[in-house]
Amino acid sequence: MIFNRENKDKFSTFFNIEEKSNKLEITSLQKDLKLAKNIHSLSQLNPEANEDFFAKIFVKEVLKNNQTKLEKEHLSAYLEEPCFWLATQELNQQLAPIKWQELDCFQEARKIAAEPRKIFSTYNFTDTAVRTWAERQIKYKVRDKAYLGKEICKYATWALPKYLSEKILREALKVKSGIRVKKEIESLVLAVKSYKEIYNSNQPEKNAGKLPEPNQKQWEDIKNYYNLRCSSYNKKLSSDHSDSLELITNFQQIRDKIITCEKVARAYCCIVEEVDTKATERIADSKTEIIPVNDREAEIEGEEKQQIISVCLSEFSKLTPEYQKLMQLSYGLKISQMEMEEIFGLDQSQISRKIKGCEKKLLMALVKWCQANFEIPPNEGIIKEHSQPLKDLLKEYFQQQFHGALQENLLDKQKEKIMMLRLYYGERLKLETVAEKLKVSQQTVAGEIEIVQHNLQIFLQQWVKEKMEICLPMSTNKRIANFVEEWLKIAPYAMWY
Repeated sequence: MIFNRENKDKFSTFFNIEEKSNKLEITSLQKDLKLAKNIHSLSQLNPEANEDFFAKIFVKEVLKNNQTKLEKEHLSAYLEEPCFWLATQELNQQLAPIKWQELDCFQEARKIAAEPRKIFSTYNFTDTAVRTWAERQIKYKVRDKAYLGKEICKYATWALPKYLSEKILREALKVKSGIRVKKEIESLVLAVKSYKEIYNSNQPEKNAGKLPEPNQKQWEDIKNYYNLRCSSYNKKLSSDHSDSLELITNFQQIRDKIITCEKVARAYCCIVEEVDTKATERIADSKTEIIPVNDREAEIEGEEKQQIISVCLSEFSKLTPEYQKLMQLSYGLKISQMEMEEIFGLDQSQISRKIKGCEKKLLMALVKWCQANFEIPPNEGIIKEHSQPLKDLLKEYFQQQFHGALQENLLDKQKEKIMMLRLYYGERLKLETVAEKLKVSQQTVAGEIEIVQHNLQIFLQQWVKEKMEICLPMSTNKRIANFVEEWLKIAPYAMWY
C-alpha cells in the first residue's frame, strides 16, 4: 500500500514497513507530533511554498554548525519516500545479483538518510531539487556499500587487510568495534598500513584472494616497521603524550591487531546492519538521537571529492580531442563501442583499448594523489577499489553536461509543458490522473509527452553535432531516446516554479 502524503505530512511522518515474501509494504504512517507542529508553523508563514522550499530550509540549517535535531528529523521523514522507492525499484533491481532484498536496500538507505549532512555536503541549492539530489546520493552510497561488501567478502582472512582502505577501516572501527579512544584506533590503522607495506606473498596472482598467513619472520618485519612508524607518529604529537602509541615487543600483538581489523571490517561491510524498519520506538522516544555525523568529517569528505574531480579533470584535459570525445560519449550518453565504430571509423577492439587506456591514465593519476595525501601504497587492491568510484564520478560529470543542455532547451523552447512533465515524471502520476488535473484528454497528454521527447532527442543530436563536431548515426537513436527519457524522470521540476 502506497500513501500520497501532503507536503506537511512528508516532513513529519515515517513509514511503518512490513516484509511479505521478500517484498516491502507500507502498512501505516507514524506521525511525530513535534515535527508536525513545527512544519505547521512554517507552512502558515509560507502558505504558497512547495515541498522543495521547506526541504531547502532544513538542508541549510543542517549544513550550519548550530543545526538542531529537529531539522535532521524533518529531512529523515522527507526522505522516507525516496528510500522506499529506491529500495523497491532501482536498487532492488541493481543489487538483486548480489542477493540484496528490498528490506536490505531500505535499511541501508534509511541509515544514510539519517545523516543528511553527508548527503548534502556539496549541494549547491540551484541546479537540482533536494529530493532529486538526495535520491542520487542515497542510491550511490547504498550501491557502493553493497558492492564494497561483496568485494570485501571474497577475500580470506590474510588477504582482506591488503585490500582495505583506511577510510573504510576507520568507519568500521567506529561503527562495529565500540572503540572510542583515539590512540587505540590510530594503533589499529597503523597496524594495517604496516601489514600492507611489508607483507608480500609469493602466491600466484589468481590466488590473491586467499593469501597464507605471514610466517614468523614476516610478522617480525611487520612488527618492526610498525614500531618505526609509531616513533614517527609520536614525534608529531604535541607536548601532551596521552595519545602516544605504544611500541610492540611481541609479534603476536601485531597479529592480534590485524585479526581485529579483519573481523571488524568484515562485520561492517558484509552484513546489512539491523535497523528498526517500523521506526515506532525511535519516534516515540524523544531522547533518541539520530545517528550523529562528525561535521569536520563531512567537510573533509566534500573537499576531497572536489580535489578528486580536479585531479581527474586535469588529467582528462591532457587527452587528445578524439580520446576526450570517446570518454564523453561512452560515459555521458552511454554510446556503445559498436555504435562508436561508425562515428570514429575504428573497430571495436581499438575503441575498447583507447577507452581503457584513458581510464587507466585517470585512475593512476587518482591513485598517485591518494598515495601522496593518504599514504596509500598503489597495490592492485587499492587500484580496484578506486576503479568503480572513478567510473561513477566520470559518468555523473559527463552526464551533467548533457543534462544541462536538455534543461536549457526545455526551459527555452517548451516551458509551457513543464507542469505536465512535472505531474507525470516528477510526481509519478498516471496518464489519466495528469489528464484529469490539466482538464484535457488522456490522448492529449500522451501525445504532448511524445512531442517533448522527440524534440529533445532532435535537439540533443544537433547539440552533439555543433558542440562536439560529431554526427551521431541512426544506430544511436534508441540510445538517445533512452537518455532523454531517463533525464525527464529526474529533471528538477520543483526548481522551475
